[in-house]
Amino acid sequence: MKPPEARPPAAAVPAMPEFRDWGGLPELPLSEVLRRLLPCLRSIYAFAAVCRPWRLLLRASAADLLRPGLPPLLLNPRSSVIAAFYKLVLAEPLAYRTDLRAEGAVLLSASRGHLLLHRRPYPSEDEARIIIIDAFTGAERREITLPSPRFACHYAALSPTHLLVFHSKHAFFSLPFPDPNPNPSSSSPHWTKHSLPRSASFVTGVLEFRGRFLGLTDRAQLLEFRLCAGPQGQSQTVQMLPAAGLPDATTFERWHFGPRLVAAGDRLLLVLFMLEPKSASLLQNKRVVKKVAVYGLDMAQMRWEEVENIGAYSLFVDCASKSAAACIDVRSCGVEENRVYVVAPGCPWRSFPPGWEAALDDAGNELFSRRAMDQQPWPSNIWVYPQLFF
Repeated sequence: MKPPEARPPAAAVPAMPEFRDWGGLPELPLSEVLRRLLPCLRSIYAFAAVCRPWRLLLRASAADLLRPGLPPLLLNPRSSVIAAFYKLVLAEPLAYRTDLRAEGAVLLSASRGHLLLHRRPYPSEDEARIIIIDAFTGAERREITLPSPRFACHYAALSPTHLLVFHSKHAFFSLPFPDPNPNPSSSSPHWTKHSLPRSASFVTGVLEFRGRFLGLTDRAQLLEFRLCAGPQGQSQTVQMLPAAGLPDATTFERWHFGPRLVAAGDRLLLVLFMLEPKSASLLQNKRVVKKVAVYGLDMAQMRWEEVENIGAYSLFVDCASKSAAACIDVRSCGVEENRVYVVAPGCPWRSFPPGWEAALDDAGNELFSRRAMDQQPWPSNIWVYPQLFF
């Protein structure tokens, strides 16, 4: 009898790969991964694109890790290009997708990854508008109608929950943001008017610091805002925070460079651009900046003290967007520590040590000359962060 033929062995069934829920990884190792991606902006965006939990972790780390560890980008509205200090951050400059000069609007501020511009109504229109544009790409754009056609404003900013538009020394208007019109039956946004303390001057800056929302006036007065939304709408208080130790407001520049408030870790810093002393020969001319002074606030004593060393921090100030930022340990990005970087019309940027005072042959004189200060602050280079960082 013929023996049965041997059957070939059955093909091995490949094992199913083990499924990993990358979104469920612990926060501690993920934070370390994110830290090691700095300062490459492309890698940070790739991290955010993996999944929603990673993106939420990135946003939660923005204030303590991302912004302090990455210098702001430099946007040139004339050439519509955005660039970084060093190629490790951004290998090549990026084309900005919006022609800011063609908007026919005035820049009010750079705030939480957005540019806020004010456009007065054209002759054929009856509405003034706030234009909000993505600061990093220019790809996102929206317009919000202001309370009245002839509405004047000198500054606007975003809080985590509201758009704030400052109308005068005495009042500002607020609107929930990013959803300015939660009532579908209403055709226009519902602005709420608020009062400012009578002793306050013009608000020119706002800042989130240790869970508080602070403001600064052109006279370097410190304010605290408390905006919240509740079942009955929104309630608001603005409180003046008295603080001693600053020079008289007539001794520093208040509008072109202006006092700038900046959070540097657990420290609240203030940058003042001190003017040359008054004299009879200067009565008919503008006084120029002769010193870049940095003050730190003692929160317990509520007293400002001038500092000449900010350690490993670098500060970034620009006059067009009325903004300031602080970074720490960013030498790998081509940034010097213990310096104040300033951009203004006609100059890409200049850096100064805290307490710098002008000399006759100093390059900083070009930035602070009367000719430079006579130029309109917009359009000029501005420091920006992507809205992903907020």
